[in-house]
Amino acid sequence: MIKTRKNNISSFVTLLYLYVPIVVFFITWLRPLIGILCASITCYAIIACSAFFQEETINWKKVWSFLTVSIIIIVAWAFLSGLGGFFQQSYDWQKHNVLLNDFINKRWPVTYDFKGKHGVVSYYIAEYILPGAVGKISNFNVAQDFLLFWLVLGLILLVLNIYQWIGKNNGWILLLIVFGLIMFSPFIYPLSGIYGNWVPTDYHYMGDMGEWFSYDLKIQYTSNISLLRFVFPQFVPIAISTILWIRNRYNYKTWGTILAPTILYSTFAFIGLGLLMFLVLIYDVVNHNTTVNWNKVFNIVNILAIVIIAVMLLYIAANIFQPKPDYVKMKFSFIDFRAHKLGFITFQGAWLIWILLLLKYEKKNLLLYLASALLFILPFCEFGAANDLVMRVSIPALMVINFTVIKNIAVHFKDDHYFSYILIGALVISGAGPLSQLRNAARVHNVHHHVYNMPFKKGNEFFNSDPNVVYQYVDWSNNTLRKIVINK
Repeated sequence: MIKTRKNNISSFVTLLYLYVPIVVFFITWLRPLIGILCASITCYAIIACSAFFQEETINWKKVWSFLTVSIIIIVAWAFLSGLGGFFQQSYDWQKHNVLLNDFINKRWPVTYDFKGKHGVVSYYIAEYILPGAVGKISNFNVAQDFLLFWLVLGLILLVLNIYQWIGKNNGWILLLIVFGLIMFSPFIYPLSGIYGNWVPTDYHYMGDMGEWFSYDLKIQYTSNISLLRFVFPQFVPIAISTILWIRNRYNYKTWGTILAPTILYSTFAFIGLGLLMFLVLIYDVVNHNTTVNWNKVFNIVNILAIVIIAVMLLYIAANIFQPKPDYVKMKFSFIDFRAHKLGFITFQGAWLIWILLLLKYEKKNLLLYLASALLFILPFCEFGAANDLVMRVSIPALMVINFTVIKNIAVHFKDDHYFSYILIGALVISGAGPLSQLRNAARVHNVHHHVYNMPFKKGNEFFNSDPNVVYQYVDWSNNTLRKIVINK
């Protein structure tokens, strides 16, 4: 019988956080036999994987005051990001709010009848599951409050996991982690100002619309502030999974369980994290200094995780492979930068500056090099109306850089003040632009009741607003994949 060791309670709670919405999804959205089987496999994998983790013990008496302040800052960040609807919500909340409202008011799995077609939601929906369930027994406002609480809880778990990874039991590091998470961004804001002077006809003032610096180039690497404001389902769970994997770099038997839930939070980020895992494994296989224990790679927990992954990919694939009109097809293509050389240099420099700063102590950091390779290659690709392939596949690679920056400040603060201050200064410089979004959001608020960016109350209204969104969230095809996995 597998037992979770006492000092592994943090990993168990973290995995539970990632998987509870997944288990509810299995039971309520999939065909009963498949759903119950997947839910059972998931519960076993969580318990088994938690027993494999090695953790550092936190001296709570020593850090409780710092943790309290950290939580207060996290709550403020979440409020200002629009969670709960007490401060200005970004453009993407039109989608979040209408989906959440339909998750509350419609039977699961959520279906639509639109212009003679009958469809079922086929999308990465994990972050709407629990708030939707809460809303079913209460109302939309309570669901928003729960969503706020759930994301704050996730950010706290993220901070604690980074703290354990750093391995220094000093309370001020908790504050450093929160500061590093909020302020981390590629250097696109300061570099875009230079780009605007070079190519004023293509310069796009970013403001509250995230990191779009060019009118012509559909490429963006997103700051943490923008991620939480615009695509919170693709930020917090993905960051948690990434730090769990980094902490278990050589613990291969945990990889599948760490990777699997990301599919239902962000399928593109799942690809990004999966690519990093695959590249690391290939390196370990060919590197004679590292011995890969194949029994750990192909252990029962990883095999079961593959089953879970396969089922969720089938669910998502029902949307991807449905017939679509040409004007909404997510066609893959390559971006030609020959006419936008300065845009290419600006964009690549935005993340490369971080790598150059970190090389002083990270010359042998394989994860950093593989993340760099991925970030260099992605901008040549285009897939989706807003090129989500580049924006979201890049999230785990950017998280690797973010966490490495935080760790270097924490580890070298006493022995190399100059280097630590440079990294802190770089966080301030890179994050000052995105921080303006929170400042602007703070001006539009009502702390006494919820105010939502919700021009559309129901999915059908939303679908009528833009032909691109009709096929983005719903499978209208009644195809074989849908019949296999989704409950009627």
